Amino acid sequence: MATTLPQLAAELRAGLNPLLPLLAGLPQDTRRKRLAQALGLPGDALTADALLVRFALPHASPTGDVWPVFVDLLRTAIRQTPPAWTLALDNVLQAGPAEVQTPLVTTLPETIGLSVVLTGALPVVPGLAVRDGISLVLSLSSAAPDTSSLTFRADGLHLALTDQELLKLLIPGGLALSGRLGARLGKDGLRLEGGGNGKGIALPLNGAPSGLRAPSLYVSSQDGGLRLDASFRASLLGLADAAVDGVGLEVRPANGGYTAAPVAPKGLGLTLAAGPAKGGGFLAEQDGQYRGALSFSLGVIEVRAFGILDTRPVSVLVVMSALFAPAIELGLAFTLNAVGGLLGVGRALNRAGLAEVVQSGHLDDLLFPADAAAAAPRILASLGAVFPARSGSVVVGPMFRVGWGRPVSFLTADVGVVLELPSGVVGILGRLRVALPAPQAPVLDLRASVAGVIDAANGLVEINANLAGSRLLTASIEGGLALRAKSGQDATFILSAGGFHPRFTPPTGFPTPKRLTIPIADSPLLKVVFSGYFAVTPGTVQAGAELSAVIGSRSTGVSGRLSFDALVRWEPSFGVLLDLGGSFALRFAGETLCSVGLRIHVDGPTPCWHIAGRASVSLLFFDVSFPFDEHWNCTGEAKVPPPPDVSRLLERAVDDPHSWEPVLPDGARTMVSLRADDTTGGRLLHPLGRLRFSQRTVPLDIDVVRFGPGRLPLPTRFAVTVAFSGGTGTVQPVQEDFARADFFDLTDDEKLTQPAFERLRSGSELTPPTPAVTAPRYSVPVEYETKWLGGPVITPTAPWVISDAALSAALPFGAVGRSLVHELRSRYVTPPIGQVLKERTYAVVHTGTLKEAGFLRMATFTETTAQLKTASGRSALYQVVPAYEVRP
Repeated sequence: MATTLPQLAAELRAGLNPLLPLLAGLPQDTRRKRLAQALGLPGDALTADALLVRFALPHASPTGDVWPVFVDLLRTAIRQTPPAWTLALDNVLQAGPAEVQTPLVTTLPETIGLSVVLTGALPVVPGLAVRDGISLVLSLSSAAPDTSSLTFRADGLHLALTDQELLKLLIPGGLALSGRLGARLGKDGLRLEGGGNGKGIALPLNGAPSGLRAPSLYVSSQDGGLRLDASFRASLLGLADAAVDGVGLEVRPANGGYTAAPVAPKGLGLTLAAGPAKGGGFLAEQDGQYRGALSFSLGVIEVRAFGILDTRPVSVLVVMSALFAPAIELGLAFTLNAVGGLLGVGRALNRAGLAEVVQSGHLDDLLFPADAAAAAPRILASLGAVFPARSGSVVVGPMFRVGWGRPVSFLTADVGVVLELPSGVVGILGRLRVALPAPQAPVLDLRASVAGVIDAANGLVEINANLAGSRLLTASIEGGLALRAKSGQDATFILSAGGFHPRFTPPTGFPTPKRLTIPIADSPLLKVVFSGYFAVTPGTVQAGAELSAVIGSRSTGVSGRLSFDALVRWEPSFGVLLDLGGSFALRFAGETLCSVGLRIHVDGPTPCWHIAGRASVSLLFFDVSFPFDEHWNCTGEAKVPPPPDVSRLLERAVDDPHSWEPVLPDGARTMVSLRADDTTGGRLLHPLGRLRFSQRTVPLDIDVVRFGPGRLPLPTRFAVTVAFSGGTGTVQPVQEDFARADFFDLTDDEKLTQPAFERLRSGSELTPPTPAVTAPRYSVPVEYETKWLGGPVITPTAPWVISDAALSAALPFGAVGRSLVHELRSRYVTPPIGQVLKERTYAVVHTGTLKEAGFLRMATFTETTAQLKTASGRSALYQVVPAYEVRP
């Protein structure tokens, strides 16, 4: 039971005072039992374990403290290997494992001096032992209880790690450190010797192998056990100086006892200085992941390397580069400045992380960083974000830096190509720097970072570029570019340089580039800044710019700005939406003396030119505003091209052989290749396959109101019926991506906010009927050709025919019988893979609440919107959203 020291003194007096006069006349067995009772030992057993329980823990320690865990660890070791021990009451009596001596006095002194000493070596757990014994001393005063104290000392606490190969390289025979653990309990509480820091309690050392410099040992509590961490410096094979941090031992509770496990170093630093090779690096561990960097010089070559090793699951990423000084001459003023490479096993390419690195201007972290030592933590974080762990994936690729110019390379280009396997995704990293007149003192320093992803399997191309770090004299130049082109279900094409029109909402996940900003003048009394953007999306072209100027300061001086935002449309005829703005202001001491503002909106030319806006003038205490709204050249709707003959175009698509395609069965493993028929030019169909008809001329089974720039006289629905003779077999619809603006009327707002492409029906897929049992079978003779390789040609005297038995015996050893298809027993069809992702659907909801309005959910935006025609006069109360945005 945990007690305070004054209470412990009172309990000892109450137990020993009546016993001491009687103890001399008792037999040894009875004397031991009665002494144990008087001391308050658990179980009335006079043992080293019981003495530790009684006297080493006379206070309530917080759970997880080093002290109670260490005492319990000692008790466990004592129970397994009982040591020699001595109990002494100063000037009163002495006891040991064999006997209890006769008391010298019959009354306790005013101050009780009690000591427990465990002698000899005590193995605690594998790798940890106490070699020089343990002493526990109690001084319990009845006259001054607050001066009572407990002193504990474990000398020769020995940590030995001899099985780690890394430590053997640094220290012959492995790491062995000896120290001591001391504790004192008094009126100020429990205090462990050695002090502490974030690593735990520092143990004073009194022994370490030769060759170690600045060794240290720390102990801390962890998960109900103990953790011992060592740090030191040593020589690595006489070539480098190594600093090791965090190597040690973990002692964990298990099955009523404790187990020990060695801990690999949390950090390793290297300093190399061997002849022309000079440099250094580090390796650090955190949460099972090791990250490291290395930089050293080999005369004219400077090598840099960064690495990440994950243990859960296992993956590795290494990036290396070699910089040449001076650069290698290639001719025509070109130089090879650096080469490098990247390899990641269990790593993949993260497109969002790559775009973020470009936007932040840190793409050089992935190529050839300028200050590898100072930026190592950021570089490793960027590598981990761009190439995250993914089981079964590998990334690999080369990098190089090329320069051009005389006498120094004022133009340098960094290029890296990364291939992700087995997906086949290709990542392209590039960085261009133009520094004029020289990189050491450039007037114009233009830096462009470019990263792209090509995913051929999904029909995706993404490119991101950024001008971060560019400068003109002392003024920074900023801007970015982003491109996304995708085919398939979510087909789209978006190109943006500097951003988008203010009314446009970029797709989810599309990185919005920074505005292109160029400071034409940047001084304390004159600031002129130009910014702009240009973007192309399906159905729109967007452009905008702003020029602002400040002469003086914003509180006293002249300021002005001019801006425009334009949206260009191409169908049904050319048209422009243009917003212009301008302002001018004269200020003195923070007050506006006069100002002029102008806002103009222009659209046209059809059905007519329209201009509207407002001009305002402010002079001292007077404000005047002039609104205007004018139309001219109102010639009516522009003449559109004559309606196209869509039916004829659709008939041509039906007759086009490219619209018809034989489809293999799901999961089929073909043992032969099907070729075209030489006589008719047709394509062969697999016996279990399907026939697919698909065209991209016009969507089927839905009302179409336009065809490209031309309009149809009436909304028309086109259909193509495809079937086998007699109507046998089954028919399934086929879908392709169609640009909605080519077939439906969309306003400018709808072009900006609604899906640009949708999968609509383009044809049918026919599955032949199951063959009847009486279907004809065809036998094909087995033919072969005999060739003689080497030696004289021997012509067989007469042809011979292989028997059925011989053919059956030979088939298992032929190419087909030994193929993977035959071994897997999947000669024709394997079960298709079940659907994993849900198909996207759309719903009609109330505009204010986003709750469903009672309409059917449809697979496409167009079909869902068509339902609003039934809600005439109330369609403004509803809107169409993806199903996942519906509120319950």
